[in-house]
Amino acid sequence: MAKVKLKFSIIVFSLILSLFSIFYLFPSKIYAANYPNSSIQISTGDVLYSSKGWQTFFVGHVAVVGDDGKIYHSTPAVSTGGVGDTLTTYLSRWDPGSTFTVYKFKPDQYGPFLEPYNAGKWARNNVGSINNYSFTSDLQMSNIATNYCSKFIWQAYYYGANTNIDRPYLGNYMSGSSSTIWTPADFKASPVLKSVGSFTN
Repeated sequence: MAKVKLKFSIIVFSLILSLFSIFYLFPSKIYAANYPNSSIQISTGDVLYSSKGWQTFFVGHVAVVGDDGKIYHSTPAVSTGGVGDTLTTYLSRWDPGSTFTVYKFKPDQYGPFLEPYNAGKWARNNVGSINNYSFTSDLQMSNIATNYCSKFIWQAYYYGANTNIDRPYLGNYMSGSSSTIWTPADFKASPVLKSVGSFTN
């Protein structure tokens, strides 16, 4: 009888552990759909980089995939300075044939990782706190109310995922008290965000 109870306890424990692994260790949602014209799967925490051009003020633009599948970004295209778009709406903001590079959280060590999910969740929860788009005033990185695209994504990982995606070549890393402009191109030098390919709209 004791052996039967022990086996039952082991089975129950294994089931609980499996559910824990699925819902906690691997929360970064991978959606069924891929990005258009590509085999890259859409997942929470992805950073989308748009190349330099007139539509991005010749400095590029970045956005992050939220935990609900929407694309969150700070942009002057809306009066509040921040918005969550469906992928279709987001891509319609650029001319057809525009290129978007996908960066995923891929540090040197092996996963699983909570950071992408937490960053995407933070972006969804905080995009409504933006009320002004500017990269010429109130530049402090802790300031959410006045924001710009790359600053918002940095905040999502820094405050939401406790991860600094800073460019290592600066010599010293950004913090909430920093007021140096963090550009979309700086994502290319991040030690924990890796390009996995690109797609066009």
